[in-house]
Amino acid sequence: MRRLLACAVVFSASVTTAGARADDANASSADRLFNEANGLVQTGHYAEACPKFEQSQKLDPAIGTQFNLADCFEHVGRTASAYLLFGKVADLARETGKVERERSARARATALEPKLAHLKVTPAPSSQQEGLELREDDRPLARSDWGRPVPVDPGSHAVSASAPGRLPWHESVKVAAGATVELTAPALARTEETPPPVAVSTWNTQKTLAVMAAGVGVVGVAVGSVAGLLSLSKHSAAEGACPSATYHFQCPTAAGQNDWNSASSLGTVSTIAFIAGGVGVVAASLLWLTAPSGPAASPPSGASSPIEVAPMVGTRSTGLALRTTW
Repeated sequence: MRRLLACAVVFSASVTTAGARADDANASSADRLFNEANGLVQTGHYAEACPKFEQSQKLDPAIGTQFNLADCFEHVGRTASAYLLFGKVADLARETGKVERERSARARATALEPKLAHLKVTPAPSSQQEGLELREDDRPLARSDWGRPVPVDPGSHAVSASAPGRLPWHESVKVAAGATVELTAPALARTEETPPPVAVSTWNTQKTLAVMAAGVGVVGVAVGSVAGLLSLSKHSAAEGACPSATYHFQCPTAAGQNDWNSASSLGTVSTIAFIAGGVGVVAASLLWLTAPSGPAASPPSGASSPIEVAPMVGTRSTGLALRTTW
């Protein structure tokens, strides 16, 4: 038990020592970078000094490093970055009781206000999609900053809007020192604009002809049926009025002869109507069964329809003539 406790104490001490060494290394590197940056500032090389101040701040944060970085930003024209950082330094100085540093930082921030460039990004009322995000360069804009002027460094800025299931929007704007640029982010289109399905009709001319032929067939069968019934009725009347041996040739009574003539005429009409009805039904079946299932395409110029239908009337017959090519 004592050995385990001793090992634990030794291990803890080793970790603490390693952490202290890492902190010392970071502090040493931060001091070196700070001194290099300070030397560049003394010679007026602010553009080269700013990155070193930033690296020093990352390794070992210090309020003095932040103040010098804000000063460097102001000298290279990054007025908004300097303004925001001076304000942060003033807040930190107030928390730590460094009154002079707070006063100096706030004075520097106030002096920059007339020079600030502002960018105002407002989403259109119709673009308030769920999950909408607005960004200025690589920095997301907080919703509290939507529709209000936000300080930005002078120069070009990339503004973008994105939302789940929507096509992103991008815009590049240039903002001059002391100016305010307003930008409206439009409504974002859906990533997959699915148009409503278009109903495609499979009806075509051949099917229309099939329905017409079927109508002719139905009418023919109906007319044939009615004429046939009337013919049978007249035939029965003629048999009652005329002797069975003579009614086929000449009935002795005018009424009987008229009944026989009517029965004969109605029988002819019934026969012709049934033939026409049968042809219509057959034609309708052929036209319907051979009609294309998809939308009918217009035949090439000069080409004939695969099936042609034409009425046929003769001295002893009537009906529909069909002609097709295979």
